[in-house]
Amino acid sequence: MNGCAETVYRSKLEVYCPALQQYSGEFNEELSVELDVLPDGYKAIPMVVSDYVKLRDEVKTCQNERDKNGD
Repeated sequence: MNGCAETVYRSKLEVYCPALQQYSGEFNEELSVELDVLPDGYKAIPMVVSDYVKLRDEVKTCQNERDKNGD
């Protein structure tokens, strides 16, 4: 008896994304003002904050993809 069979196993992938701290608009505005008034010698702080914003965007994308694929 000749035959060919293929068994396919599928499992649901669980995606875990870190939770994000929620900040109020008022807090974000206060942070923006504080960063704007820093003397010119402080270049690292705005760079780190910018990196943090990018990381938050990536986490939001992760969460959106997880929620979209969770249906």
